[in-house]
Order: sequence, then C-alpha cells, then structure tokens
Amino acid sequence: MAHGKEKRTQLRGLYVFQRLPMEAACKKVGIPRGTANRWKLEAADAGDDWDTVRSAVALGDDNFKSLAAKLLEDYLVQHQATMDFLRDAKDMGPRERAETLASMSDSFNKTMASFKRLNPELDRQAVQLDVLQRFATFVRAKFPQHLHVLVETLEPFGEELAKVR
Repeated sequence: MAHGKEKRTQLRGLYVFQRLPMEAACKKVGIPRGTANRWKLEAADAGDDWDTVRSAVALGDDNFKSLAAKLLEDYLVQHQATMDFLRDAKDMGPRERAETLASMSDSFNKTMASFKRLNPELDRQAVQLDVLQRFATFVRAKFPQHLHVLVETLEPFGEELAKVR
C-alpha cells in the first residue's frame, strides 16, 4: 500500500521531534514498522539521518542542558577549589606548583573543548533547531496571520536543513 508524503513527514516528526519510539510512531501514523524502517533508510541515503536530528533535538532539550550545565559547574567548582588550595599551599615547591598548574590547564582546556564538541554535527543541528524555534515564536507573536503557512513549510524545510553537510 502506497502512503503519501504527509504520512512520512508525520512519522519523522513523531520520531524526531516528539521522540516517540519508532513502534509507537508507526502505530500513531498507521503504517507498518517495515515501511518506517525503509523510509528512515531512504532519508539517511538522501542525507537526512533521523537519528542524528533526533539526537540534536535532545541536545536542545532542557534536561540535557541542565545536566551539561551541572557537570560543567561541578568541574569549575573543583577547578577553583584546587586553585585556592595551590594559592594557600605553603609546602609546595615551585616545580610541583608549576606541574599542577600545567595539568590543571590541560584538564580545563580538554573539558571546555569536550563541551563544545560533544558532536559537531549535533551542535550544528541544535543551533538550526533553535533558530527555527525562535523564528516560529517570533511569527506567532508578530505575524499570527502567517502562522499556518509557517507550520505548513517548517517540517519540510527542517528536512532540507538536515541534508546540509
């Protein structure tokens, strides 16, 4: 049975943006799991990896942001505590102090880089999604008469953005 592009778009939205398990998304749209798997593979072959976009959506999720912020905050507190210890340590020689500072500097740079580079592809897509969400909020507030056009075009445009390398 042939399904229209609308069902494919609906399935992608449920799986990617609402983060439903694929089985639940299939039931909601009314298509077999095999069809969904085929659509997902075809999309990936065309440059639209649903799992990557789904992960990017998760990166933009407030829970993930809170966890990342908490981890970074905990690291920075420990870093500052070690700096305070070094400042007050009277029994450390210059060489040991310099080695500790060099190690801390390396650790700091690696930690900050890892937060920036969790996954460059996901980071790029998270930025794209954030811009789209901000644009939708702007249109809703300033141009509500055009919201129906935005809603109609936003999902297909999101698919095009996902193809950009």
